[in-house]
Amino acid sequence: MNILLESRAFYPSVGGLEMMSRGLATAWQDVGHTVRVVTITPLDGDAELDALTVERQPSPAEMQRHVQWADVFVQSGISLRSLHWPVWTGTPLVIIHHNLLSGGQDTGVRAWLKRRATHLGANVAVSGPVAETVPGPVVRIPNTFRPVYDQPSTGEESRDGLLFVGRLVSVKGADLAVEALRRLRKRGIDTTLTICGDGPERDALERQAKEADLEDAVKFEGWTEPDELADRYRHAELLLVPSRYEPFGIVALETLASGCPVVAAETGGLPEAVGDCGLLVPPDDAEGLADATERALRSDVRDNLRAAIPAHVNRHRVDRIATEYLHLLRRVVQVN
Repeated sequence: MNILLESRAFYPSVGGLEMMSRGLATAWQDVGHTVRVVTITPLDGDAELDALTVERQPSPAEMQRHVQWADVFVQSGISLRSLHWPVWTGTPLVIIHHNLLSGGQDTGVRAWLKRRATHLGANVAVSGPVAETVPGPVVRIPNTFRPVYDQPSTGEESRDGLLFVGRLVSVKGADLAVEALRRLRKRGIDTTLTICGDGPERDALERQAKEADLEDAVKFEGWTEPDELADRYRHAELLLVPSRYEPFGIVALETLASGCPVVAAETGGLPEAVGDCGLLVPPDDAEGLADATERALRSDVRDNLRAAIPAHVNRHRVDRIATEYLHLLRRVVQVN
């Protein structure tokens, strides 16, 4: 097939959507399909990807030619700005929904148009909560993770401390992780917290740690490259994902692929991302997070969680997820 994948956010930008788009495009191409990626993301001095054909900021005429060339047009993240192209050309359409299709910044006419647009083709939702907001025909295909994280874990004797990974914004709940650590240490549990990520709340989080007398127990590492992050996953006792909401939660999959169990908030798509490989707590509940973390730090509990990891990770490997997408793309092309 000729597959045109539109991912408005794409490499060198970083994030879950960008990672998924790049991984799927590469996997489809690796099994013999011809893939083009169109994006509005500029290179900004970074080197272009050698393994993929990427068209950046195409003109309307170029976009029309790309869509006419394609056997199927896949939108990774719904965009009203380009939905008219498959309508005009009759090219089959598949829309991947990474986020809820209700709430957020889209309201009024824009939100109504996006909901109506889901009837123009087939839809994929990355989790059950996301699927519930898609009015058109929808199937669930979960997210995958980057192969860099799919590495053998270290032994238990080399694991040390808690880990938080994510943007330092309120919805990610890093403040809850710091508060949970304070409560754990008050209980006499001598552990630490490493925070990998950056964002507008970093100063407030550093003040929170200082006021809680945790300056020596909380380490702020800032933005962390994937190779280094994979190593941190392999050496952490637990990953804390105390998000106040997550459509899916790729960070949970990343750390599970590295053999590290998770304590996460029971919200959005996180229960699906975690599976039986972690403990779930109510969102926005620092005491519950501390309780579950204390429990998961017990070696017997952590061993049970780790035993469930291989099957769960195998379900989400990129070759398997890409194949599920290809089954859908073939059905959509044949119908049309």
